[in-house]
Amino acid sequence: MKVLLLLFFLILATYINSLNNAFLSDDLAEIVQNPNIGSFSSVLAHPYGAIRPILYWSIIHIGGLNQILFRLINVFFHIGSVFLIYLIFKHLYSKKLALFVSAIFAVHPAISEAVVWISGGMYPQYTFFFLLSFLFYILSFKRKLFYLLSSIFYLLSFMSHPQMPLALFLIFPLWELSFGNLKKEWKKSIPFLIISIAYLLLSLGALPERETTLQTVHYQEAGIDNIFILMPIAVSSYFELTFFPKTLTLYHSELNFGPIQFIIRAILSILFLAAILLAFKKNKFIFFWLSLFLIALAPTLTPFRLNWIVAERYSYLPILGIIAVVCSGIIKLSEKIKWLNYLIPVVIILLSARTIVRNIDWKNEDNLWIATGKTSPSSPNTHNNLGDVYGRWGDKQKSLRQFQTAIALKPNYADAYHNSANVYREMGQIDKALENYQNALKFNPNLWQSHQNIAAIYFDQKQYDKALENIQKAISLNPKNISLLLNLGIIYLVSDDKQKAKESFISVLSLDPQNQPAQAGLSEADK
Repeated sequence: MKVLLLLFFLILATYINSLNNAFLSDDLAEIVQNPNIGSFSSVLAHPYGAIRPILYWSIIHIGGLNQILFRLINVFFHIGSVFLIYLIFKHLYSKKLALFVSAIFAVHPAISEAVVWISGGMYPQYTFFFLLSFLFYILSFKRKLFYLLSSIFYLLSFMSHPQMPLALFLIFPLWELSFGNLKKEWKKSIPFLIISIAYLLLSLGALPERETTLQTVHYQEAGIDNIFILMPIAVSSYFELTFFPKTLTLYHSELNFGPIQFIIRAILSILFLAAILLAFKKNKFIFFWLSLFLIALAPTLTPFRLNWIVAERYSYLPILGIIAVVCSGIIKLSEKIKWLNYLIPVVIILLSARTIVRNIDWKNEDNLWIATGKTSPSSPNTHNNLGDVYGRWGDKQKSLRQFQTAIALKPNYADAYHNSANVYREMGQIDKALENYQNALKFNPNLWQSHQNIAAIYFDQKQYDKALENIQKAISLNPKNISLLLNLGIIYLVSDDKQKAKESFISVLSLDPQNQPAQAGLSEADK
């Protein structure tokens, strides 16, 4: 109990400066701007991944849009994962190894993104349930109930994240191969395989939607990457994040290496794979935990462009395998080299300090994108977000340059065209604004905001027919948007089509009965 309390306070000390951080990036669309976040329909819409929607729904009804409560979900699952790591390693090995592994995992900055970013919370969540499943599997030889619980918690890991646990069914036969009796116990892995296959089929069914989202929201080009190039870059980058977590960023875009650098990274990756194969005969501990690293990371190491090549949140569970092997090696060496006993506590302090500093980058939108701009200058997403930052600061010229840089890096980047148009409109350069809005719609016809802003320009110019045409296009893309329906009513009203104006204002009031502009518009239309 004392050790668990120590780990609890270690996590609290490391992450307490992040609890009041703002909603950031995907948090805005998924939570703040999500009209269904407080409705149980959001839960029913995700029956196979319902855990997080249920938690969000509960928090909305307890404390509303309170970022501290949302972020505490992540912290809770992180604490739970750390506790489970300690209990697993204590049961299997020693208290000392359990403490060192769990403490380093608790504070490691490479996985802090998954804890401090609300939208990254799926990673500690699925890890928590998987570790529960693994612990009960290890204990299942004592009671059959534990085996049932192991299967249930494995299912819950998929209900937390539908893709990341896909390869984790391999951990159970791998455990038997390394430390048990695979020939006798192989059938115990069947339920985990069945659950994985079921979610694989669900994931395949969701691929078209995923591809559409990547192409229309992130403007990622479809295609297949060379796995022999991707693998060394990804694996070596995760090694770098694990052993030297200096460069932390939301977008790991700086992954273009020269021939010599790539060869070095390829050699490191080959040596890593060779170490796993060699360890199968020489050291089952190393074999199992290094294999966990690759197996847990496997769903992201595909040639299909469905994931980022490298993302810190992806490493949340995989990093455990590396930490376990390194801590075990240091403990063994410390038997001969006494001063090594002090190495891990020093490492824990340094890693904690790095995480605390990184938490500040996640404080708000400005901090996040300024920090990301320093580490990811090749990312068009970074420059697009920096343009928003400078726009909020009132520096329109600098804002426009960032959007133009984003477009130069990604010529089909509709959001950057839309944002450029907004700046031109603010600067009074209406022709350039219209040109950029049209370019935005060329690359993303579903960008209703561009239609809305074009309508506003034409309305100001008293070209009501063109304003009406564009606001109707926006409504066809976003039919329940109160602002769009209200603007439609206003256009009809100034066009002296009072009947259609009344219909529009009534539509607004059906969605928001207390909407005062709609009430005023309806009264005006009745005159």
